[in-house]
Amino acid sequence: MRVIGRRFAFLRQQRLKAGPVNSAFVSARPAPAAHEPDRLPWRSGLLRRNRRFLAIVAFGLLAAPLIVGIVKPDNPDLILKEGRRLAPPPNPPATFDDWRALPQQIDAYLKDRFGLRQKMIRLHKDLTRPLVPEGDPKVLVGRTGRMFLKLDGMVMQSAGLMVRDKSVSDTADLLAAMRDSLARSGVKFLVAIPPNSSTVYPDELPIWARSNGRKTEYDLLLQDLAAHGVRTVDLRPVMSAARSSGDAYYLHDTHWTPRGALAGFNAIVEADQRPDWRVDPRSALGPMMRKEGGDLAWLLGVQNGVVESSEPLALSKSAEIEKLSDSVSPVLPDRAYRSGGPGPTIMVIGDSFTNDEFPWMLLPHVGRVVWLHHRWCGFDWKWIKVFHPDEVWWMPTERFLVCHAGVRPADFEG
Repeated sequence: MRVIGRRFAFLRQQRLKAGPVNSAFVSARPAPAAHEPDRLPWRSGLLRRNRRFLAIVAFGLLAAPLIVGIVKPDNPDLILKEGRRLAPPPNPPATFDDWRALPQQIDAYLKDRFGLRQKMIRLHKDLTRPLVPEGDPKVLVGRTGRMFLKLDGMVMQSAGLMVRDKSVSDTADLLAAMRDSLARSGVKFLVAIPPNSSTVYPDELPIWARSNGRKTEYDLLLQDLAAHGVRTVDLRPVMSAARSSGDAYYLHDTHWTPRGALAGFNAIVEADQRPDWRVDPRSALGPMMRKEGGDLAWLLGVQNGVVESSEPLALSKSAEIEKLSDSVSPVLPDRAYRSGGPGPTIMVIGDSFTNDEFPWMLLPHVGRVVWLHHRWCGFDWKWIKVFHPDEVWWMPTERFLVCHAGVRPADFEG
């Protein structure tokens, strides 16, 4: 006990020599020295006056959109101009799944309705445009030198960053109405959309330009058409698989190669229950040939500086051709091909993806092929009445997947 008492006495003496414990020491802050009488003591707790002012300003900036959204909300028509509908109000949750979906519903609802939305979008665009280098505004060059079109929002569309859900829904409604009108005349209808090259070659794009599981307009159109019971062929997996046997799309051009066109054609006739119409690439494709330039190389101004190899289509091109109209340009006239033999009439409504190869792939099996440009859904319905086709294939490429606002086929009464 005496030993313990001596130890406590020793510790007490050391404690008295050290002086009283300063709370600042606990906070790792030294106490003011004696020669610093004017030094302000350290503060903790409430914010200083200038920091309180900044906090009020920050709160005001965060609260402004909410207040403006309540007092003077944006016109809902501005959302419709983006090609989509306003997110609906959240539904009262009744099940566990409803509760899980509620945060997303609330988030989507508020995103479309917070105040100053359009002004903030415009401000962000103005501020980031000079700061974020975009390279050429028309063409994106991928990792291996493959070129992708940026016009018409093609890359953004393939990445699921441009989704005009209202326009897609309206397009699906129109195609369903066309299907119903054709069915009343005994005409079959099929939708097969050639995908963008940026959809087929995502691995050659920068990370921001990949869909990474996001839903795209292609996904939404197939979903809406399935709900209407319209026959469709998803050409995306077909074209992705075609890459294993050669280039499905040109390196310096927006279009698919003849090999890619054959893969798409064969998938369509299989889905159409006409497997005997398949075209064998081994006999339909010629030897590799040198191909200079391309439409994307032309946009970049390097059409004379790039070369690639391609297999041309080696099918017979003998038919009686009737020009119907100049369509959107003299290069893509509406026309009718007659094979001179018996067989059905197939009408293909598409664009430059189907304008050249598809008639020649069809002619050995049909009596007549009619090719029309889609005109963004404004083609002339009178040609259906004139030719009475057995089947109509709707084939605008993916970047022209949606109809222009308010556009319907001329002379269409459906």
